Amino acid sequence: MSGPSLPAMRHQFTEIADEDIEDILKTSGKRFGPRQREVYAGLIDRAAEMVAENPERPGSRDRHDLGAGVRSFHLELAAGRRGAASHILYYLRGRLSDGSDGLVIARVLHEGMDPTRHLSADLE
Repeated sequence: MSGPSLPAMRHQFTEIADEDIEDILKTSGKRFGPRQREVYAGLIDRAAEMVAENPERPGSRDRHDLGAGVRSFHLELAAGRRGAASHILYYLRGRLSDGSDGLVIARVLHEGMDPTRHLSADLE
């Protein structure tokens, strides 16, 4: 039996992560239609909630190679099936815009993109 679960951390997307999502959803809508665009938007939200509940959750990866405290989480893990998504959240604990501590989702990148080219030193 497990104990009570801890409340989820507050989280927010950086401005550039919001831009990533806007581009992803625009492309998804064009390629797969408005219904799939909405499904994918929900999947991104679900993945963000999952890592806010447990930043070190199974399936997440320590990405210290990208910066101190950086982790990644593939959206297909939020979908519960392989091949259901092709993007990865990159996140770390940090200061939110209101000054409180929480989880900062720095980027949402396609799995084929090299994160070392798209994550900047301003994460630290």
